[in-house]
Amino acid sequence: MGITTREPAGLSERAAAERLAEYGPNELSQPRPPRLPVRAARQLADPMSILLLIAGLVTLIVLGEVPEGLAILTILLVNVVIGVSQETKADHAVRALRTLTAPMAKVVRDGVVRRIPAAEVVPGDVVQVAAGDRVPADARLSEATGLGVDESMLTGESLSSDKRAVQEEGAGGTLADRHDELFAGTLVVRGSGVAEVTRTGARTEMGRIASALGSGVKGPLAVELAQVSRRIGLVAVMAGGVMILIGLTRVQRGEAALLDIILAGVALAIAAVPESLAAAVTTALALGSQRMAALGVIVRRLPAIEALGATTVIATDKTGTLTTGHLTVTDHVTASEIDLWRAALRCNDARDGLGDAVDVALAAAAERHGLRPPPGEERLAARPFDAETRSMAVITATNGDRPLLTVKGAPEAVLARCVPGPETERLARAVSGLADRGMRVLALADKRTDDLDAAGLRALGLVALSDEIRPSAARAVTDCRAAGIRVVMVTGDHADTARAIAEEVGITAEPVVTGAALQALGGADEGRSKRSARLREAAVLARVDPGTKLDLVRALREDGQVVTMTGDGVNDAPALRNADVGVAMAGEEGTDVAREAASVVVTTGDLGTIVAGVREGRRLRHNVSSMVGYLLTGNLAEILIVLTGLIAWPDLVVPLLPVQLLWINLVLDGIPAIALGVDRPAGDPLALRPTGGLLSWPVLTRIALRAVAVGALVFSAVEVARRLGWSEEQVRSQAVLALVFARLTLAYVVRARRRTFERGWWRGRSVLVAVAATAALQILVTVIPVLGAPLALVPVPPVGWAMALGASMLSVIVCDMVRYRAELVVSPSGPAPGGRR
Repeated sequence: MGITTREPAGLSERAAAERLAEYGPNELSQPRPPRLPVRAARQLADPMSILLLIAGLVTLIVLGEVPEGLAILTILLVNVVIGVSQETKADHAVRALRTLTAPMAKVVRDGVVRRIPAAEVVPGDVVQVAAGDRVPADARLSEATGLGVDESMLTGESLSSDKRAVQEEGAGGTLADRHDELFAGTLVVRGSGVAEVTRTGARTEMGRIASALGSGVKGPLAVELAQVSRRIGLVAVMAGGVMILIGLTRVQRGEAALLDIILAGVALAIAAVPESLAAAVTTALALGSQRMAALGVIVRRLPAIEALGATTVIATDKTGTLTTGHLTVTDHVTASEIDLWRAALRCNDARDGLGDAVDVALAAAAERHGLRPPPGEERLAARPFDAETRSMAVITATNGDRPLLTVKGAPEAVLARCVPGPETERLARAVSGLADRGMRVLALADKRTDDLDAAGLRALGLVALSDEIRPSAARAVTDCRAAGIRVVMVTGDHADTARAIAEEVGITAEPVVTGAALQALGGADEGRSKRSARLREAAVLARVDPGTKLDLVRALREDGQVVTMTGDGVNDAPALRNADVGVAMAGEEGTDVAREAASVVVTTGDLGTIVAGVREGRRLRHNVSSMVGYLLTGNLAEILIVLTGLIAWPDLVVPLLPVQLLWINLVLDGIPAIALGVDRPAGDPLALRPTGGLLSWPVLTRIALRAVAVGALVFSAVEVARRLGWSEEQVRSQAVLALVFARLTLAYVVRARRRTFERGWWRGRSVLVAVAATAALQILVTVIPVLGAPLALVPVPPVGWAMALGASMLSVIVCDMVRYRAELVVSPSGPAPGGRR
């Protein structure tokens, strides 16, 4: 440990050791991750998994159908593996925070400056920081010399924060307004300072972010599929109760054997569970993620694809998302243009594109105007930018010329030192026009003197800087508005800057809500209620801290909105984790923390790519809705047939055997369901606005009516077969054939927006191939006895094929009549052009 200088005593080594024992190391603690069995148990806890597990065990053990039972359990195992692997990825977010903490720190111990590991810093330590240092802990400044700190990872503000020491307690406020405080993990870009550590480890602002990352939320798809599982379980229990009552009555009357009733119960349980649903949804999401990867959207958690499609609000970070995150000179007013850019190079500490963001932007602008530092120029003296003088000053000389003072800073500070005259007055009048456009304005002046405090300067001009707008941002906002998505801009910048950026990209700029205004509402219950209301109505949030971003996400979600949060900094991580969809930007300024916390990463760092993701998500949501409608309609029809057969056909007892139901549910249903998952509906998917949940009451009503229609058609075919005196095997084969054919046409019914065979219906090649392949498989196992024997299927007479084809055609006609009737009830003038019914 090197001794560099003598300083005020600071803590003694003994006191530091005691505080280290009391407060613990200055690092972010990590909770022990759940063990693998615990993670697996979580995945098995939902009703759908339980139903699959029961159906698989009964099929394997009770019925002795090994291939079918293993198939069900394999589907369950795949879903558990996927769920566990996705859950473990989330744990990396907190670990990524550790890489942003300072590995070493300079502290004063016993009056001696020592270099120690940052983990050993304790509250009360006196730390020294200088340009290039990463701040080791939260601290309050006691000395500051031209100190500037890049806090964009916490505040989202594109400009470095000017720091100054104060003699009394600050009034608090948002992080961006605490000019007398340093925060762990931020980077010193200029100047130096001395500060007393106030918080370490988990108590720092960085630690609070880590704590907020500890919990996430389920996306809309996970919530709705859980609801689907619960309702399927409820239907199964209700149907089972009805079956038990009917079955026991028949057993008492001697009309059926107890074993037959058990067989009917197993058949009913299998009919209630859409075994291929989980596999079809997972396949659709996986294929969707591959398509999105080609668009520059990397999906880390598969359900996020569908959640993107359900998005109603995008809370977008300004820096790095709507803007590039790099300052640029966007306008200037000159008295002498060449002298202005020469002064911008002289009064500048940037080197090779590195340094303070303002200096880098000025150097780049000067280079664009063809100017470079003159050879032989020597800097004789300098005064770094200071918050008190609001200016920077340098004295240079070239090849023995007289010293030249150059001053750069706030216009009111620099122009006040200039010689009065028309040019100075013209520049002073131009300041307000530039500032009203949300730009940061600097004035430059010079004079031949060696006095850093000299007056009578020559005004050279004004430069206006702003965070560069991404070229595609305005188009992306327009597309969001057309898709019914509200865009809310969230930034750490000042309100005027935020308003100007919002107006430039097309976001409604009112109301603008600031972090200070939210803090003024207080923390009582009434204050929290008002705070949530203000957050929900905000179009632009300015000067906000990480907690406000998280509050915004929660307030919008409590209001029933599906929220997508975009961002690239550490300050965005908690909101990214708690939003329905967290979208991290993977540009140069993107952080590992944001990427690990997010469910989606956009490689181009462009809001326009988010719109492409929403488009793909809406297409997939349409497809998942089609899958659920297709599978549940068929399964409900199976339940109706099994229950009806138990009552109406005493000789059959079970019109559909368990092995036949497994054949339909696993093989024949799975192929069309997966095809529906990768389907490409006609038109722009952005027009497919979310109109309700996967199992909203209108959807449930539609499913029930379709199931009754299919069940009635199959019942009619079986009844005709029985009256024609067919054998029991032929009657069951007729039931399977009619059910399969009627269900295949449902694939076109559920994917249609208005009519089943509307214009362009044949363009869904995947669905057409799936329906044709499934029909071919059913035909083969029906006409070829060797193939049909394991499924208890036998050939049927020609009239049976006619009845099956009739059921398939009539199911389309009946379902379209139901849809048309529903449209008349909803809107007598007809449905909306883009609506899906």
